[in-house]
Amino acid sequence: MAVRTLFVLLLGASLAPASAQRASVAPQPVGGPAFMKYVEEGRSSPFGLDYVFALNKTFRDPALARDLGGYMGVRWVNFARINWGEIEPRPPARGRHTYRWQGLDEAVRQWQHQGVHIAMSLRFANAWANAKSTLKPTYLTGIFGWTRRLADYKAKPEHVGDLRAFVGALVERYDGDGDRDMPGLLFPILHYQVCNEAYNELFWGGTVEEYGEHLRQVARAARDACAGVKIILSGICLEPMDGFYDRHMDPLTRAYVERNLPRIPPNMRAFLRRMHEFSKSSLAFPDYDIVDARWSLYGVVEHCREEMRRAGRPNADIWSAEIYTAHPLLDAMVLPMTTLYPYPTPSRSLDYIKITRQPSHREYEAVNRWYRGMQAAMTVKTCMVGLNAGTRMLMNGWALDSQTPIAPYPLAVGGYKSTNTGKLWPAAHTYKLLIERLDGISGCRRLPVPDSAYVYECTLRGGKTAIVAFCDDHVARNHDEPGPTIGVSIPWQRPTARVSHIVTELGQTDPRIEIVETRNGRLSLRLTQYPVIVD
Repeated sequence: MAVRTLFVLLLGASLAPASAQRASVAPQPVGGPAFMKYVEEGRSSPFGLDYVFALNKTFRDPALARDLGGYMGVRWVNFARINWGEIEPRPPARGRHTYRWQGLDEAVRQWQHQGVHIAMSLRFANAWANAKSTLKPTYLTGIFGWTRRLADYKAKPEHVGDLRAFVGALVERYDGDGDRDMPGLLFPILHYQVCNEAYNELFWGGTVEEYGEHLRQVARAARDACAGVKIILSGICLEPMDGFYDRHMDPLTRAYVERNLPRIPPNMRAFLRRMHEFSKSSLAFPDYDIVDARWSLYGVVEHCREEMRRAGRPNADIWSAEIYTAHPLLDAMVLPMTTLYPYPTPSRSLDYIKITRQPSHREYEAVNRWYRGMQAAMTVKTCMVGLNAGTRMLMNGWALDSQTPIAPYPLAVGGYKSTNTGKLWPAAHTYKLLIERLDGISGCRRLPVPDSAYVYECTLRGGKTAIVAFCDDHVARNHDEPGPTIGVSIPWQRPTARVSHIVTELGQTDPRIEIVETRNGRLSLRLTQYPVIVD
């Protein structure tokens, strides 16, 4: 929503202190045979990072790519808000275009030197080129009306050629074909998303039909420059709300959601109707290769797949390209899949939103410590439900967060790295552990176990397997209340198992590891709300 755009601007004024340099997981030297093998293997990895605003200088601090790409080991990163108007701020003079590639080139070099593949989420707000929108707003009225000027919109008829020229020049620069490539490009960039959440008037100023024509123009220009590009549909969001672990919500979660649905502001109900209809209609467009389901929740991915079949696009890949790994807290404004999540939230949610933004608060230390452990757990859970549902990409975010009173939830606490201290949160070390232990994953299935236990069996490269397991009884708890536990017995054919507990404590970087013996081909585990990885 609007607060996210504001938050990006605020980050520019909250530069983090330099962090200690951490070793990269990518083999050295850069560009060598081992490095390029690492890059090639990473192409099929589902583990990514969202919300790297590459045109914002804060996100081009070299330590960010080193920490989250090199050390944490994500294999993909999404460059958010790569905006036409920032790269070409002035119209062409006598038919000659002038593009400002410097910032984007710098970011590409930083992340490619860590062996990370890049997708770009393109935006098209351009003061000299955009037509004037006549769309009637559903919620951006009154004092919020000015934010509509930030929205993408179609080009004026006389500037459609300039739009296509920009897209073609962008794709050509990074396609790795040796023709007009960026100096120092190590491997091609071929994935481009056309707008962000186009159903939202903050991000797209027109109708779904206008978006479809804009998508067609961008896709055609991109493919003219490079036939191998993959076009990603703007993120979609469907109603009604779906389940976190299953196609539909469990009874406790459904009761929680139904209690809060009446609190949706009246003006936002029109927005939700538009969101759903816009999303459904856009799925029928022929010009995309990949659907962005946004979230990785099992029910969301399945719902998306059902609607794709109805729209006649059953074979397009599904990415989850905008995952919030912040532990859910319910804000004052209730909005499904934005503040209201299919995951029960603590009774003190509003308190926690305030406390986690104020390091001087008397409860900050205790609450932040609890919250960062829960964030680490949520990082694993959002990955496992998506892998189980068959999503091909997990773009987890945010990259950065900032504990300041004006930073909105969840953007204030959803990052892997703090702009206040320059340190990585436990979630970053946990995501690193998950990426390492599930390297080469090719399949994931949920095993039948008792209610409140969640056990996922993952098939890895070379026929190896790993288990990810945790307890979730669908009951929300405050920071000073004990979490749930449950015992399970799972099949395990090896004599022993390495059980790695995720990183949950501030200052901790490595997992706590146990070696557990099996009995009669079974492994007994006591699960908590904090996942373990078994291999």
